[in-house]
Amino acid sequence: MPKLVFEIGTEEMPAGAIGSAIEQLRASVEGLLAERRLPASAVTAFGTPRRLVVVADDVPAHQPDVTREVKGPSAQAAFGPDGAPSGAAIGFARKQGVPVESLVRIETPQGTYVQATVVDKGKPATEALAAPLGAAVTSLTFPKLMRWGSGGIRYVRPIRWLLALVGSEVCPVQVAGIAAGRLSRGHRYLAPDEFEVAAADALLPLLRERFVMLDPAERRAAIRTQAEALAAEISGRVPWDEELLDENVFLVEWPTALRGAIEERFLTLPRPVLVTAMKKHQRFFPVEGADGALLPCFIAVRNGGSDHLDTVRAGNERVLTARFADAAFFHADDQKQPLVRFIDNLDRLLFQEKLGTLAEKRRRLQALAGPLADAAGMSGADRERALQAASLCKADLTTRMVIELPALQGIIGREYALAGGEDLAMACAIAEHYMPRSSGDAIPASPVGRLLALADRIDTLAGYAGIGIMPSGSSDPFGLRRAAQGVVQILAGEPAMPGISELAILAADAYHRVNDLTFDVEALCAALRGLFEQRITGTLLERGLRHDLVAAALSGGPSSTTIVYCTMRRAEVLQQLCSRPDFVPTVQTAARVANILRSSDMAPVRSGLPGKEAVLGGADHAVSRSVAMLETEARRVRTDSLVEPTEKVLYEAAFSAIPRVAHAAAAYDFEKLYGILGELSAPVSALFDAVMVMAEDPAVRRNRLALLGFVDSLFKTLADFTKVVVA
Repeated sequence: MPKLVFEIGTEEMPAGAIGSAIEQLRASVEGLLAERRLPASAVTAFGTPRRLVVVADDVPAHQPDVTREVKGPSAQAAFGPDGAPSGAAIGFARKQGVPVESLVRIETPQGTYVQATVVDKGKPATEALAAPLGAAVTSLTFPKLMRWGSGGIRYVRPIRWLLALVGSEVCPVQVAGIAAGRLSRGHRYLAPDEFEVAAADALLPLLRERFVMLDPAERRAAIRTQAEALAAEISGRVPWDEELLDENVFLVEWPTALRGAIEERFLTLPRPVLVTAMKKHQRFFPVEGADGALLPCFIAVRNGGSDHLDTVRAGNERVLTARFADAAFFHADDQKQPLVRFIDNLDRLLFQEKLGTLAEKRRRLQALAGPLADAAGMSGADRERALQAASLCKADLTTRMVIELPALQGIIGREYALAGGEDLAMACAIAEHYMPRSSGDAIPASPVGRLLALADRIDTLAGYAGIGIMPSGSSDPFGLRRAAQGVVQILAGEPAMPGISELAILAADAYHRVNDLTFDVEALCAALRGLFEQRITGTLLERGLRHDLVAAALSGGPSSTTIVYCTMRRAEVLQQLCSRPDFVPTVQTAARVANILRSSDMAPVRSGLPGKEAVLGGADHAVSRSVAMLETEARRVRTDSLVEPTEKVLYEAAFSAIPRVAHAAAAYDFEKLYGILGELSAPVSALFDAVMVMAEDPAVRRNRLALLGFVDSLFKTLADFTKVVVA
């Protein structure tokens, strides 16, 4: 069977857009081949700055015919009393493209109907795939799109040519007024002329002859091999940055690595300055010696061959020297004063139009650092470091170095703090408070760094949510989802930290004191709770937890709902418990209680502002708060009206469980909590067997519902079991 090859030739695409487009194209073509009854044995996609290419092996040259049965009108409507076909039968047959005489009667549960046997004739692959391949091109998504020419299409870059072949036949794809043919182009400089491709399996070899290394994995390996060989020549090695390597892979079609020299005088600059200037401005790789110190050279990757390499090297060295000279000047100028003096300039930088300046954000971080340090149980020394780091962490934003190289924010703060004799742990926290920068990034290593990172993000999230700015759909211009994800990553390992709503309340109070802004706290907590539930759900699903168990954990635990560590730990324990033989009976018992309450007008009482019952004040406070909440539920039950033995037994079992439930929940010992709740299953089942909960007597009915509401509150300290799916 023939091979399908489809090439989309464009102007140079941004490096960051290509990797995703390759996978999108592969998945799209694989799907449309199956949908069009032309399944391939394998579908592979490739990409370079100038082209996206998908290759499908063993594609049938022709679609197979498909026979299907189509039910039509009832036999009574299709045929008259004399058996002659009616207009309904004739119209149905015409629509299906079959003779009316071919209609047959079939028996169904609804009666006798007529049925047509329709044969969908297969088309040649070139005809069947033309329109879907065109749609696959325009369906690709990119971070940014552009228009060109007079057409209405928006795409990552202008499309210049299309090649589409099934075997040796052209597939007549059309996109943006460009018709696919059998012409392709090689490397822009080394082989710029068009060339003809006779058959699909010839494209890749012909591209290689014309200096196009199509496979990104091959380009990656070539860059690594060449760079490591160049570094080894001077007894050095490349400290690989995978993000930078990816960028270089998608900047070139024919990679050639070269080694350039750095003037020794620049090596006195802090390493982060040198590395960032190389990476951000020039996409160069540093080289380091066996001791980890930078060597006076760099590795660059050229999109081309080895001709005139000395000229290219000299040009790269000249540009990098200018970058380093600027950095050296900025560094020397910044060092004329200590880091603390840069704080005075923060009032010139706007954080957000309605939320004030960075000077005001600094004061809010100082206001948050103390309570968070107390919640974390920090020692006096660490608490002082946290307050000092909160004071200094934004100071470097006004340095000339960060203004020139924004990627150095925090990093330069650490360097300047150390140069000024500040404490090492405090200085490291300044750099760490921007971590994690993405979902795959590590969280701060130090407790002070984690506290400061948490305070920074909560301040941002509470501020934007407080003025009504939240992510919507795919739009998140202020990176609030990323900030929330960072908070989840940090709090997932911090059992002592407060819940999200309590953090939001602290942040709202800081805005009131520093900016004289007053937020609707309940609306603020509700908005952030929704945002964080999305982030927590995504994190747990990525870890392989069942979706229903995640939902149950998020909806349960009224005493600790907004504590991230607590919620995630509950979900993990539910995942461990779900394979136990007693899990389904426990779920069914708890769900039956909740469902009866849901169908009645007796909703259980819940605490007012979510999260206020969290852990500020320590575990003892959490226990006492939980006990108070559960005893409030218990007081709704009139014990003097419990006349049936099963009612009394259930109430006594539930009431005696309160302190044990509160202690287990506060200690995040959810396996123990599950065991305590399991003790209620038998008395609950006995109650259902012995009495009618929805009794005719309104007073009896209300009291029994109050009893079930109390029991439901106990079950929900672990999870909302109505959300658990059982077979």
